[in-house]
Amino acid sequence: MLRAMQPAGAVFVLGWVMAELFDPRRRVSVTTQVPPFNPDAQLPLVADLAADPKLVFLAAELSELLRWFPALHQPLRLVTAQARKKRAAIAAENLATAEAAAEADAAALADNTAPADKTAIPDDVLEASAATAAVAAAAFSAPQFLDAVTSLHQAILDEFADDQERLSAYQLGLALSDLVWLPTIAAPGQESPASRPSALFGLFARPHLATVHTLLNGAGTQLPSGAATVVSRSIDNWATWLDVNSGRIKSPGGDVWSENANVVLSALRVQGWVWQSVLIADPEVAVQPSMGAWVEAASSLARAAGMISETIVRRFWWMLVLALVTLGGLLYLVIANLSGLGEVWASLATVAAVLGSATYGVGSGVSSALSGIGYDIWSAAKLDAATWEITWLPALTSTTVERAKMEQRGVAVPQIRKNLDR
Repeated sequence: MLRAMQPAGAVFVLGWVMAELFDPRRRVSVTTQVPPFNPDAQLPLVADLAADPKLVFLAAELSELLRWFPALHQPLRLVTAQARKKRAAIAAENLATAEAAAEADAAALADNTAPADKTAIPDDVLEASAATAAVAAAAFSAPQFLDAVTSLHQAILDEFADDQERLSAYQLGLALSDLVWLPTIAAPGQESPASRPSALFGLFARPHLATVHTLLNGAGTQLPSGAATVVSRSIDNWATWLDVNSGRIKSPGGDVWSENANVVLSALRVQGWVWQSVLIADPEVAVQPSMGAWVEAASSLARAAGMISETIVRRFWWMLVLALVTLGGLLYLVIANLSGLGEVWASLATVAAVLGSATYGVGSGVSSALSGIGYDIWSAAKLDAATWEITWLPALTSTTVERAKMEQRGVAVPQIRKNLDR
């Protein structure tokens, strides 16, 4: 039997999961459902799991990821031991709640009344259930769990110390999670450096993004083919969008969030999920460009062609002026020295033929030169379209001036559905 190969993206998602286990805030859902999730009528998706069940799920995912690295099984046991205690606490709480509901229903039937729902459980039964859950949860220690995660993190770094691609992929998972989750809006009286708009701008500043790009490039074969380039460009699109719309994210009076902050941060959380899915080759996330993505790619190509033409005119304007002066002088001589309308038109036709032949020769040479890089231009357009396909920018309404500014910087304006995106 052949041993299974480690899938691309496994080490990256290992870093992402470790970041989620260490920071409880990252274990919440990235989206808000409308209507909200109803546990009485729906089985939860992973994103719908509460904090404690999400911890147990992530610990199970961590165990699956570390199957590829037997040397890390020993420090992993400390994490899984605490996770099993949390699982036992959840099971005890669910059992106590079910027993309490059954007793309440039995009491309701004895009184010839309608069965009580879960909100009508007697107070004494609720107290007994809470006591049972508290006893089961007492074995779980949050400080010990975080200490175990920290020890495992150090063991992972030591294990990957001699494998630069895996080390870069693991650190990329941590860094990309930080990029998405560190900026936050704190409650009054709980402000921190990460709860200010400057933290968001600092994470997307050139020095920090240079680190993220280096990790993306250094991960190599640990990521799906082509995924690193697409995600790298998508991150740059976000940085450009934030730069253009910085005045709408923070208040003019200081380093304080504006009323649009929740929309921006929510979109950033969703964008992080999309980046993660691309970097683990999630088949549910399409990277094949849609028509809208191709439109943005075509706009980028047209913008690039305009910039090249402008640069050529700006640097070689004297050649154009000289050519126009020469042509004007030649036409003047033809018209001034020839007599008769027929001779003038014949001379003009000769001049036009010479100019046309010269222009065709120059054009053929340019076409031959460009044909060699045609495939590169097509590849760049396809890559740009794939980048816009996975880029999830905040749905903020823009003025005409803001749209023009974003168009000039090459940033796509998000399509807003006025009746849905509220």
